[in-house]
Amino acid sequence: MGFVGGPNLYKVFLVEDEKVVREGIRDNINWEATDFIFCGEAPDGEIALPMIQEIKPDILVTDIKMPFMDGLQLSKIIRKNMPWIKIIILSGHDEFNFAREAISIGVTAYLLKPISSVELIKALNKVALQIENEKKEREGLEDLKNQLEGNIQLIRDKFLMELSLGAVEPLDAISRCEGFGIDIISKYYIVMIIEVELKGSKDCSSTYSGYTRIESLISGLVKDDPKVIKYKKSIEETVLIIKGDTPEELEESAYRLAQCIRHEVNLNTGDLLTIGIGSVKERIQGIARSFADADVAKSYKYIIGRNKIIGINDIRRKEYDKKELIKLDKAGIVEYLKYGEKSNIDGFLEDYMRSLGECALKSPIYTNYVFMDIVMTTAKFVDELGGRLEDLLPEIVDMENILAEIDSISAFKKYVQQVLLSAIDYRDRNTESKYGSIIIKAKDYINANFADLNISLNSVASYVSISPSHFSTIFSQETGETFIEYLTKTRIHKAMELLKTTNYKASEIAFKVGYSDPHYFSYTFKKVTGVTPKEYRCGIYKNGNPTFSQ
Repeated sequence: MGFVGGPNLYKVFLVEDEKVVREGIRDNINWEATDFIFCGEAPDGEIALPMIQEIKPDILVTDIKMPFMDGLQLSKIIRKNMPWIKIIILSGHDEFNFAREAISIGVTAYLLKPISSVELIKALNKVALQIENEKKEREGLEDLKNQLEGNIQLIRDKFLMELSLGAVEPLDAISRCEGFGIDIISKYYIVMIIEVELKGSKDCSSTYSGYTRIESLISGLVKDDPKVIKYKKSIEETVLIIKGDTPEELEESAYRLAQCIRHEVNLNTGDLLTIGIGSVKERIQGIARSFADADVAKSYKYIIGRNKIIGINDIRRKEYDKKELIKLDKAGIVEYLKYGEKSNIDGFLEDYMRSLGECALKSPIYTNYVFMDIVMTTAKFVDELGGRLEDLLPEIVDMENILAEIDSISAFKKYVQQVLLSAIDYRDRNTESKYGSIIIKAKDYINANFADLNISLNSVASYVSISPSHFSTIFSQETGETFIEYLTKTRIHKAMELLKTTNYKASEIAFKVGYSDPHYFSYTFKKVTGVTPKEYRCGIYKNGNPTFSQ
């Protein structure tokens, strides 16, 4: 039975290198009985591209693995040049990386082979429904569409987000900022994250209008200030990178601006703002650290309260009951896993899902992506405690079936709850020691500051508020390794990652992971992994892949 929702017929184009599969889809579906027209086919993306440009189908169904030009490469070109075409990816490869890349490209659906005619028609019907809904909402969302399609502002915001995450080298940052007309040079920086919470329930169109109005208010307050660089992190969040000549004046001006922004928004819209302010940092690299601090500060809204200005220095000067720390945004899952109570799971999930947005959760691809991210985060947390998530929750191994069953918001909540509760049960069984919270806090500090040349046993002991000698004893006792061993392991892990994923020189990586002497870094790297940094980068392993020898 075809899609019921409108008089339109939707043109479907198929790209599949396996002739049997291609002809099976073409010939085994009674297209005349559906709301779809089979308008063309090709064995690979290179042949398909000119045909698609001529035919202009509504829906592209493409295999992910093909010779010459595969489905992901084709999809990228289609998304760039013909963004109205909806894309359904077919794949016999169920690795998460394929799904994640497909999601980043903006495909509409991701289906695993073998797929039946009934399943394909069901997917096509969902896509057709999406097309119809987009047509109905086009008038209200036209401005958003114009911004999202080829808008230089998006490219600028994406670059500034990468800069804030520490993914851009200083020289590259200066050069690219010049291209965007941004003066990034300053003695000091501080980052502010502004999160908007609209009051009352609204549909998608009016929600967007609400966010746009607040964005205009913020822009009006900062657009003429050469010391403020503004970009959008998401539809709900705006980030300000503020420059200054002295730490004291910069911090004061940041708080003053935050108060002005919150007052203006509260007065004109009645909506709520939570503003997280990071620490003052030197150098362009410091922007990423201040951004991370601002994100942590903002997440304390569930302790201090919404609609407040929260500075990281305020947080560090205060101690909060861990039982209260039950909800944070992106860091929410990690913080809940560390400190949350099982009794708070319902409230936590309600707030967490509200922060994701009801409109977004209606997208199967989005909910699947978020769920897989939660599973990976939880698995890492359990692994750090010495366990394996698949041992605690065996059904998680069959991810394909679980994702298929997550067909509603309630199903999403159910499975997230199972994952989190299994990890919390394990945490509670394995952190009964009275020193458990101290070790967690110390490891968090080390993981966040391992690149600091001045980090030491004394500085970490001071952070967790116990004497160095006592801290040294309980750290070794609770973790089975010394402080230096854990710090070295953390640094070398990061160095291995940078060697495999960047073009940085070994001497540059040494500095990035906390070593001032490149020769000592190389010596330590080989001692820990069994190979030199150069050998590791080239994949030269003497006895298989390198493992930690400590």
